[in-house]
Amino acid sequence: MCCGFDRAFQADRRTIRRYLKTTFYFRDPVLRASFEDALNSGRLSKGLFLEATPVFTRGQTPRILFLSLLGFQPDEGFLRAVQSDRPLYQHQEEAIQRVFKGSNVVVATGTGSGKTEAFLYPILLHLYREFQADKLCPGVCALILYPMNALANDQRERLGEICRRLEECSPFRFTFGQYVGETPEDENDSQRHARDHMANRLPGELVLRSEMRKTPPHILLTNYSMLEYLLLRPDDSPLFDNGRAQWWTFLVLDEAHQYRGSRGIEMAMLLRRLKQRLREGGRSEPFRCIATSATLVGEEEDKAAVAKFASDLFGEEFREDDVILGRTEPIPEPGPKRLAPDDYRLLGEALHGNSSEAASGLAELASKLGVVLPSNEDLPKTVGRLLQRDGRAVTLRRLITGNNAEVQEIAEQIFGDLPKGQRVSALSELVELLLQAKDPSSDAPLLSAR
Repeated sequence: MCCGFDRAFQADRRTIRRYLKTTFYFRDPVLRASFEDALNSGRLSKGLFLEATPVFTRGQTPRILFLSLLGFQPDEGFLRAVQSDRPLYQHQEEAIQRVFKGSNVVVATGTGSGKTEAFLYPILLHLYREFQADKLCPGVCALILYPMNALANDQRERLGEICRRLEECSPFRFTFGQYVGETPEDENDSQRHARDHMANRLPGELVLRSEMRKTPPHILLTNYSMLEYLLLRPDDSPLFDNGRAQWWTFLVLDEAHQYRGSRGIEMAMLLRRLKQRLREGGRSEPFRCIATSATLVGEEEDKAAVAKFASDLFGEEFREDDVILGRTEPIPEPGPKRLAPDDYRLLGEALHGNSSEAASGLAELASKLGVVLPSNEDLPKTVGRLLQRDGRAVTLRRLITGNNAEVQEIAEQIFGDLPKGQRVSALSELVELLLQAKDPSSDAPLLSAR
């Protein structure tokens, strides 16, 4: 296995092991050690597979969209913290607009389509507007419910990174907290390893139950079981009472397809109890309900059923127009002209500036492929322009987009003209090149692979 794929394979194995250890935690130390030994043995993983997510249609940048929604230009530090010059996907743009303006939405797009930004950005915009109006104070504004703590852990790290950037260059601040079974009661809670939680605290993060009750976070990450406890326990009433119910605005269910059947009935009842508690505590404005899922919707004709599912789940109105699907860019048919591994190495050298001859070689490759290169174009776009006309690169993109296949099998299909021992290495180089190359029109990477 070549080094590029091997690094990716090892990184994926580490991620999956961490996910499984978090999801299936054995209290018994002997069982826990046995489980970790099995995970570390390597016998539970099979690979290597390669898959590319579809290329979704691009929309506006957050910088332009936020100005339109807020009616004023946010400060530059806030814009940098949310990477505002990176174009959104069209489905993200639509979801952000609808949620910010008060609609309920279901974001039903594929894996790797940026569903998190679709609900996180309108939440941050709402908090930012409250900050600008000098109305932002401690209190839960957004509840994000995850079916597994491992998913909440990923969100925690993303929120911490945004807070870190804000601390560097913006006066705007928000807080977040992950309230789950492992969350320590206070700094003396040795059973839940309070010292470790406090030592690993991220920017903007509240890590103790006591501090979340005293100054509730603006964004609360939790799960179904813990929300049930929060509604029952008197100790947790500060999250809802003393006028703080008025701030609860966003109710987000990640991986909403998991709440079907009896589990869906239980979640629906829990959400109704939560809303009733908040209305009794002073919440008078409508809630904004958001569901995300990669598997709820297949085609346009499914939208009516999904809207009814979401309406029943949240006890709020969802219309067909509130179900947002991803729009993807078609990949053209591959042409007859193909580049060779040496050509790909030249393109890689040009991207990294490792060869004075590489840049001049681009003109020769353009002539080989029948491509006219614009002057003064960024190198990633120039490389992308060439690879869009390379039959080998286009065939690879069509083969793995939305479909996983074994690396060895892919290598034989794409580089069957090479000696067998060189095929996987050549595939690795081409994949790495496609990940760095950009579509000249959308500025998006030509390939998003995993």
